[in-house]
Parts: sequence; structure tokens; C-alpha cells
Amino acid sequence: MKHLALFLFLTIPLFTIAQEIDAYKNYNFIAGEKTLFEDNFIYSKTEKPLNKWSLLGGKASLFQQDSTFCMSVDEYYTKLKPVLFKTKQLPDSFSIEYDTWLDNGYDGNPGIEIHLANGDREIIITPNKHDLSVSYPNDGRASKDNPEPYFGENKFYDRWVHISISVYKKQLMIYLDQYPMIDLADCRLQPQNIIVTGNTSQSMKILLKNFRVATGFPQKIKLDNGKFITRGIKFDVNKATVKPESITILKMVQQFLAENPAVTFEIGGHTDGDGNDGYNMTLSQQRADAVKSQLVKMGIDGARLTTKGYGKTKPISDNTTPEGKANNRRVEFVKTNK
Repeated sequence: MKHLALFLFLTIPLFTIAQEIDAYKNYNFIAGEKTLFEDNFIYSKTEKPLNKWSLLGGKASLFQQDSTFCMSVDEYYTKLKPVLFKTKQLPDSFSIEYDTWLDNGYDGNPGIEIHLANGDREIIITPNKHDLSVSYPNDGRASKDNPEPYFGENKFYDRWVHISISVYKKQLMIYLDQYPMIDLADCRLQPQNIIVTGNTSQSMKILLKNFRVATGFPQKIKLDNGKFITRGIKFDVNKATVKPESITILKMVQQFLAENPAVTFEIGGHTDGDGNDGYNMTLSQQRADAVKSQLVKMGIDGARLTTKGYGKTKPISDNTTPEGKANNRRVEFVKTNK
């Protein structure tokens, strides 16, 4: 993790965090556990900015919005392809998650669009101010009106929204924040590539952050050598606030503990190898504590949970590649009772 001011996450009121997670109580999106691509848009001085992406047209740049690092789409017809880790094409089942921002003032411009392509055929996912729509092969189309808090002028704009997409073989599911929007049993295509597009105009912002592609969908908690490792509990960069879309994995842990009342866990926080040793140790401890706090709010007896921050001291992959770093950023639940 890169060294930013530690006080940033401490200034967020705890009641706001709880309210956000409570709003996600019916969210059941399952993200993949094996990371195929990830970009939090923080690059070291030795890295070329946006070097994880192939620019196919237009222009994009790094941008900072409200102390958050992200990508800015800077020209009309901008097209980018994420360069997947150690694979040339997508598996048959995968998830995509990202946050996007569209400035107020656009009139019908959809901002970030996701194209899932196989040769000349593609699925186009279009969030917009009134609805979220999908076009897919053989003239297929599906759409759903945005929920009221996002519908219309001055509601969809000027805010970060979280988009969650899963393709399970040919089933396609899409969420806008906590709201289920699209569920297609057959999207008529097995995607091989992802293309991200945006059409900016008049210097109004179209932004993208926290972009992740993954595979391997856990359906329940299974211990391997007495532990469960997850990358589905998410935090903003350099912060220890549990993001609300983590609720699906947290509910799985809650269910496991309810079904196994004798089990106790150590919650271990782990970072990648970037940044200061002491800072990473502190941050990973605070993240482990935050996970415990949320599980206690969900009804788990706090006496069954201990926490420990390991920082970057226990990598399970190398810390010299984006894939290795993504694998090392994790939360572990380790069984502590005999």
C-alpha cells in the first residue's frame, strides 16, 4: 500500500459506515476470488501511468478526485483494454467491479460503458441517468429503470456509483450499487475480452476507479488447512473502512459461525509489499479490527474473534508483479480452537 495520510479514514463517522452497509443487507452479488486484473490507479515513480491498460483509441490520464486516485477519460471515443494477468482471454465465468463518476451536465451521455467482446460480437453494458441497459447478440436488449435515488437529472451525476457484473458461463447479472438491475439467463456470447469506453465532452469528468476482474465464485465458507482466505472484503486504498459491497462474504462468514458454534477465528489482515513496513502493519491491524467490528454488529459474539495485522510479513505470492500484489492483499480467517 502506498503511504497516504493515515487520518483520512478516521474522519469518517462510524454511523455513516454502518448505514451504508445496512443498505446492502439484501445484496447477494458474489465476486470472484482469483484476481485476473486489478487497478487502484496508484503507480510508483518507476511505473508508467496506466501501464496495465492497452489504449485502443482516444486519451486517458491519471486523476485525483477528492483525495481518490482514478482514471479520467479525456477524449471522445476513448477505448481501453485491461491487460489480464497471465492470460490472453477471459474464463467462462468471471466478475467485474468498478466505481464510476459522471459529471452533472451531460445529457444522455452514458459515461463509462463496458464491452464484453468475442471477435466482432459483443455485449454492451450502459449505465445511464434513467436506466441501465444491455445490448447483446442477435438484437438482444434488456434494461431496467434506475432506482429512485439514481433516476433523473442531478441524481445519477456527481457521485461515485459501484457497478458489479458477473458472467457465469452465459448468465449475466449486473448491480448498480446494492440494487439488482439485470439478470439474463443467456447473453448469447462467451466473452473473451473486456473493452472500457467513454465519450467525454467540454471537459466534464468521466472517471473510473477500483477496477477489478476476477474468477472463482465461493458459494460458502470452506476451510483449507484450518483457514479461509478472501479478497472479497474490500477497502478503499489506504483506508480501513469496510466497503459495503463486502457484505456478501461477511454474511457467508456469519452463516459459517452460526452453523459451527464451537469455532473461533483469528482475523488476519495482510497487505502487499509496497509502502512502509510500520504503516502497513498498522493499516492491516485496523482493517482486521474493522472486519471484526462489522461481524459483531451482525450478531457474532466478539469473544469468538481475535484480530492481528501482519502487514507485508506473510506474502503468499511474489510482490514484484501486479498479480502477486493483488494475491497478497487479503483477509484470512484462521481457526484458533483445537
